[in-house]
Amino acid sequence: MPKMWRPQEPTDLWQFLRQNLKKELSLPGDAPGAGHLSNRPRPLRERGRCESRVILTLIAFFFLSVLAGSCSHFYDPLPESEKVSQIYDADEKIIVKAITRVLKDHDFGKPRVEPDNSRLETDYVVQGDWRTKVVATIEKISPKKREVTLSVVTEQKSSSQWQPKKVLVKEQYDKLFGEIEMQIYREMYERE
Repeated sequence: MPKMWRPQEPTDLWQFLRQNLKKELSLPGDAPGAGHLSNRPRPLRERGRCESRVILTLIAFFFLSVLAGSCSHFYDPLPESEKVSQIYDADEKIIVKAITRVLKDHDFGKPRVEPDNSRLETDYVVQGDWRTKVVATIEKISPKKREVTLSVVTEQKSSSQWQPKKVLVKEQYDKLFGEIEMQIYREMYERE
């Protein structure tokens, strides 16, 4: 009768590696510092009860923070006010003077001018439950051309805070840009 193949007893890989390690180290068993190699692998670092409790506490804190953050009410960011742009063939100083004059004529007062980034901003003008301010930026496109961007921010007072409202339409912005253009021509004429 032919011999049947029988599976061999499985050998533990760790025992096999441990035998090779004993041979390579060749440490005598009773030498100081010689360790006894156990039959099972040791983790690289044993965790104590304190470490696992700290990790569990940190995970619970993170989970509760995320849960609390998702339940709280976040205010919606203010909607971006409408910005309309126009290009002028004039010097930046003349444009700033023209915009300042037009805003004074419309009772916005004297705007704050930031010459570094060419930005003009008025204070809020309050009328009843409404308040309005104008923000203008001037950007250099070419040596002779400048792009002026206007944003008129209008807000209405609600029970507890100011709510932004879109009031101006494109035609009103065009009218405002027409006044600025006429004032630019006046400023250029006075300069000559």
